[in-house]
Amino acid sequence: MSLKLTVYTEEFLPLSWKWLNDSEIKSLTMTPDFSKEEQINFFNSLSSRKNYKIFGIEFDGIKIGACGLKNIENERAEYWGYIGEKEYWGKGLGKEILTDMIDLATKEKILSLYLKVEKNNYRAIKLYEKFGFANKLEEDNYFIMEKNI
Repeated sequence: MSLKLTVYTEEFLPLSWKWLNDSEIKSLTMTPDFSKEEQINFFNSLSSRKNYKIFGIEFDGIKIGACGLKNIENERAEYWGYIGEKEYWGKGLGKEILTDMIDLATKEKILSLYLKVEKNNYRAIKLYEKFGFANKLEEDNYFIMEKNI
């Protein structure tokens, strides 16, 4: 069994639409409402963006989620990621994803990673703390956590 970060192709769009419109995932990822047209425009903008890297997540060849780095600027970036296929939750895959993303950030010469996590997303918070992320700021419904690489 293997997890792989892969190119985020158009094949991920209908899956991402489903995942990010699931009420539980939408809440945990703090995803705003978006239209299919906005999703297509976002996807079409990716090739020209220098401050955004996105990857599909596959497990044994099955598309299960997405992750990436955004707001890349001045050796600092924001990590984000989610597993959209809920049957893969709680299997330790988040550790692998985060390890791969920290490795990528290191290769990209990023010195500091931060992330936003919904306050009730206890599993994610516990994972981020294990990786050395610490709370830097508290907003109404989320924390901003940061880690120096």
